[in-house]
Amino acid sequence: MLKITQAILAVALTGLVGAADVQGQHLFWNLEEQKGATCLYGEVTVLATHPAIYYCGANWHPGEPAGGYCGIQHNSQKERRTIFSIWDTSDKLHPQVTAADSRTIFNRFGGEGEGAHTHMLWPWQAGDSFQFYVRKDPGLAPETTDTRYYVYDRAQQKWLHSATINNPNGGHKSVTTFGGGLNSFLENFAGRDKSVPKLALYRLWLGTEVNNLKCLTRAAGDGTWGELHDAYFLAEGDRQDLDQVFSQFEKEDYGKPLFGEKGKALAPISNRPLKADLLDALKDLPQARAVEAK
Repeated sequence: MLKITQAILAVALTGLVGAADVQGQHLFWNLEEQKGATCLYGEVTVLATHPAIYYCGANWHPGEPAGGYCGIQHNSQKERRTIFSIWDTSDKLHPQVTAADSRTIFNRFGGEGEGAHTHMLWPWQAGDSFQFYVRKDPGLAPETTDTRYYVYDRAQQKWLHSATINNPNGGHKSVTTFGGGLNSFLENFAGRDKSVPKLALYRLWLGTEVNNLKCLTRAAGDGTWGELHDAYFLAEGDRQDLDQVFSQFEKEDYGKPLFGEKGKALAPISNRPLKADLLDALKDLPQARAVEAK
């Protein structure tokens, strides 16, 4: 099994909801009656960024058994990552990484709960859409669930299987589905440089299989959030400097931002079905190598 130092793990695990000295903005998605979804596709497009920011694409069943999250981090001037983690089902029922790409680093984590953590160096770029896909299937062992995490490699123009995490079900519905307060967030995990503009666009699709993935069109938020370019946005930074960023993208045909307020919903964004070639690719995904359980 690949090893990870305590120092690296501490950096990799930042960006968790509830950390003491961080500041986050959240989107809370309306699942539109899809409480039994087992497939989740998402896109995050970072437009303005700064080190020590986690752009969480999806955080499912937060605070529940085997809740999880995935997304991208801007860790430093030279390093960026994609991360995927799942909490324990219970104190005695722990997840295990059962498959992983050769570049994926994985281990258990602690601090903000406990569970299985994975991360991979991933040189995402501002302006490009980070595409990810997560699906849940019954595991090989009885009463377990496999959660598989895939990312699209834009340079190679192909999908990559980053990791599979297997959880004992323990009789909990949250292990086998997505939902339960599904959210996305932008988090300043260092708690510094809060005035510097950060801006990202988010879209999610849910379903029970690839063929019925449905675009989520309604969300509410907190912090600095709203709609831009027919997607939901999250932002951090001094308002005057943020306005300059929004003005720049308005010139690039992104339109004007529509700001939301905490506790109030905006008009839905458009229902955007996924293209046929993308759906075909999601039906024929690669399989990473099996790894030994720790």
